[in-house]
Amino acid sequence: MTFRGPLLSLLWLAAAVPPAGAAGPRVAAVLSYDGGAYLDAFSAFQAAYGADVPYFDASKGDPDLPPGTRIVVTFGTRAASAAYPPGVRVVYAMSPGLILHGTVPGGHVKIRMDRRFEEILAILRKLQPGLRELRVFWAAPGYKTYWGDAKAAAAKVGVNLTVVRVRDTNYLPGLLRAGLGKMDAFWLPPDPLLITPESLMIFRQFSWDNAIPMYASTKGLVRDGACASIGVSFSEMGAAAALAVLDMEAGRPVQPFIFPARTELALNSGASRRCGITLTDDILRQASDLFR
Repeated sequence: MTFRGPLLSLLWLAAAVPPAGAAGPRVAAVLSYDGGAYLDAFSAFQAAYGADVPYFDASKGDPDLPPGTRIVVTFGTRAASAAYPPGVRVVYAMSPGLILHGTVPGGHVKIRMDRRFEEILAILRKLQPGLRELRVFWAAPGYKTYWGDAKAAAAKVGVNLTVVRVRDTNYLPGLLRAGLGKMDAFWLPPDPLLITPESLMIFRQFSWDNAIPMYASTKGLVRDGACASIGVSFSEMGAAAALAVLDMEAGRPVQPFIFPARTELALNSGASRRCGITLTDDILRQASDLFR
């Protein structure tokens, strides 16, 4: 009888301690909008994480995080750009062209939407064996430091990579014309400052009129006229974010940039025909989506 009080207290404390991997108040998620692709990615994150995680809609303002939150997982640029308390570590996905800086221990972690350039080139060379001159167009400042490694990777496989920054999309037609006779194809990163409905129409028309293949990183651009995209699905980004959080909680080092494991290849047969690209059976077997 004399041990009943202490024993009950110990049992209560044991029940109050969350199991390994449980979110508790330490992990929260913020979505740029509570729906669509953001919710799909968050659902994949929560499934891979293995526990319920509270989430917030950044379209309604900066989130009021639970006390004790140490890690925030964000989906979308608006969510990643919200104001978070000092010391909170951010794992951010679906934020192309954005790089978060800060002094938080361990640093913030970005889940990349694109692939390592070595992988992109390997698939492009299968699609277009004669590829020798590839031009890249970009606008967002976050890509500034990306192209050195990309050029080195291209040089290793005999491809000359020319990088063109688009500071004003009004000049885009002239920048494209300057590449006539100098490029075999061009590639577009997932760059929100570059890709607009108007610029996409210009890119597509230039590609189709001149039979110069346009390649991209997102399936949506293939649906709208690019020959192919090499990228990552939203569910893969969510799963990669979950693995990063689990590593953080276990005290394992996490790289500042993470490329999800699986690649998503989308193809457009109509655009490929216009640009002289033959979709072989081997390439078609690798595709997750085929638009016509």
